[in-house]
Amino acid sequence: MGSVIYQLIAILIPISIIFLVIWLIRSSMKKSKQLSKIEQKLNELEKSKNNNH
Repeated sequence: MGSVIYQLIAILIPISIIFLVIWLIRSSMKKSKQLSKIEQKLNELEKSKNNNH
């Protein structure tokens, strides 16, 4: 019974590390896209503000 638990843990740890790395990369990419969208909107607002004055 102990060896079965050890084998499960030995399999789950590398799999969970892989999923963690994938999740971190995806969340980082989402944040990067979100920031660039916000920057673009700010630039558009700044341009429209400068055009009005």
